[in-house]
Amino acid sequence: MGLIERAWQQPLRLDGRQRRKVLRHLLALDGDDRFGRFATPLADAAIAAYVDCIDFAQDLCFGSVEADGELSGFIHLARFDDFAELGASVSAGCRCQGRARQLFRAALAEAQRQGLREIHLAAGHPAARHICRTLGYSMRESATYPRVRVALAKIAD
Repeated sequence: MGLIERAWQQPLRLDGRQRRKVLRHLLALDGDDRFGRFATPLADAAIAAYVDCIDFAQDLCFGSVEADGELSGFIHLARFDDFAELGASVSAGCRCQGRARQLFRAALAEAQRQGLREIHLAAGHPAARHICRTLGYSMRESATYPRVRVALAKIAD
């Protein structure tokens, strides 16, 4: 197992010191990836404003860190009472290698430990739904916001 593999197999809990890395990761997403992440193809200024507003102390933020220290994946659970809204992204060249699954596993387990009952997938991205389902979480889909509600009580361990 190489150094890069070990780096992303254990997602890192992020804090405000990694804000610039989060910004670089999100700005590197192309228009389609921005739409998949934010449910709209956000402009650079809007992404910068979003990153400035992340409350790393309150929210749950995890990243996949490469050997060079840069983020190849980022998951943000913005907390509201007993639920959180989830947004996740993985750099195009790093997909289909397990990063997203590891990020979801770490973030959802920590959310459950902290007493959150439900995660909202605003746009209900198919990959996010698939990962949650394969990790054993049940979901309710809707035609309105949020598109998917993920119950943090697992179906089976």
